[in-house]
Amino acid sequence: MENICDLQIGKDSFASVRLADRSELFRILPFLENRLPSSCETHLLVLSALLTSKPAYGIYFLRNPTSTKNDDYSAIVGIKEEQRLDSYNRIQKVWILGGWSVNESTLLRVYKAIDTIDWKCDIVLAYNRAHQPHPDLLKFFNDRNRIKMPFPLLDRYGIDVSQALEMEIDLPDDVYVKSLEVCHAPLVFETWPYRHLTTLQDVLDEIIYLPSAGIFLKENDKLVTWMMCHPPNGMSRLMTLEPYRRKGYASLVTKYLTKRMAQSGHFPYVNIVAGNSVTGTFFKSLGFRFLGAGHAWVTSPHDPLHDNEIVTNNNAGSP
Repeated sequence: MENICDLQIGKDSFASVRLADRSELFRILPFLENRLPSSCETHLLVLSALLTSKPAYGIYFLRNPTSTKNDDYSAIVGIKEEQRLDSYNRIQKVWILGGWSVNESTLLRVYKAIDTIDWKCDIVLAYNRAHQPHPDLLKFFNDRNRIKMPFPLLDRYGIDVSQALEMEIDLPDDVYVKSLEVCHAPLVFETWPYRHLTTLQDVLDEIIYLPSAGIFLKENDKLVTWMMCHPPNGMSRLMTLEPYRRKGYASLVTKYLTKRMAQSGHFPYVNIVAGNSVTGTFFKSLGFRFLGAGHAWVTSPHDPLHDNEIVTNNNAGSP
């Protein structure tokens, strides 16, 4: 049964924001596939919700009021719950939102209907398909008396699934590539610049349920470079240990994860800091193309020790 949220107009299901059940997700997924790449972050959340069946994911939708079809939508918003330890060493929820909509007003309707977020306690990271959010969205967050946390503007790059599937990977003789395992989660977590916004368990879950890639030395099986799928941010957490940089490992691990993403039904894409021409050129050299500008609107309740702790960095991806 679909769960109806608190934002409704009459009893018509086409005018109600709803929380999708599994059968609805199977209708939403092809709808979003037909709107790739503009729907890529929401598509990633929906497919991840289907593949993992974890309660951390929720998909809210608003059907197209001008259509009588059950598989036609005017707005779809995916949310993912992560956690972090706050300044008092207490578990704090971090909600990551990614939405597709025909316009900003319908997107805002869905935002208002999401009743799982505690605006007095939780951190919210909402992706936006522009360098600046729509004024109505800004007002929505500002009205909740929250702090805007500093975060860089983003540029998004992606590659067609058909092209990703044909990507060739030529490895040097001294390394091999494979998916990450649970034993690698602590290293990934400890080296992640945004680890204050997540927990080791969140990293572990993504390794278990979603595509990942690592470059390993044959001589001792040491993990030296890695990259992961991190909904709704796409391909993220790219990292090479310092002694092994400038050897081409980042290119190899990106190619492998790009292919694994496509094989798993995901559209391969990345978010990078806007204006980072070096990283942009890197992804273009692998066949990625610029998809458009983006922004992550991050807000939190007042926390005197961590109000401004999100830092910028030039790695591919954001939290």
